[in-house]
Amino acid sequence: MNMNFRTAFRPLVLVLCAGSALGAACSSGPASAANGSEMTVSYQDLNLANQADVRVLYRRLKAAAGDVCGNVPSQELARHLAFERCYNAALERAVTQIDLPQLQAMYQSETAAPTKRG
Repeated sequence: MNMNFRTAFRPLVLVLCAGSALGAACSSGPASAANGSEMTVSYQDLNLANQADVRVLYRRLKAAAGDVCGNVPSQELARHLAFERCYNAALERAVTQIDLPQLQAMYQSETAAPTKRG
């Protein structure tokens, strides 16, 4: 594929339900945008044909998912578990929305072997 990834992809908006931090399930579609938190993740400055830039994008997506879901200390177990569900759903949705094989492979390798985010 000979595509200029720098201009081919627009900024991504992560949309989550307002109740995600409390464990509410997110729904897809326009209703979730009206009721949820969102964050734009820009990657127009990245060349997604370059693996290093794909890693930069993945770190941005992880940071945005953490911010939007309201990172909760692990000492508050119930709220932290709700945060983890929200975070995982947001990250999966973002990776799926971008639909870039290298990014999907990065996500799958991380979710297959649980590691500390960061």
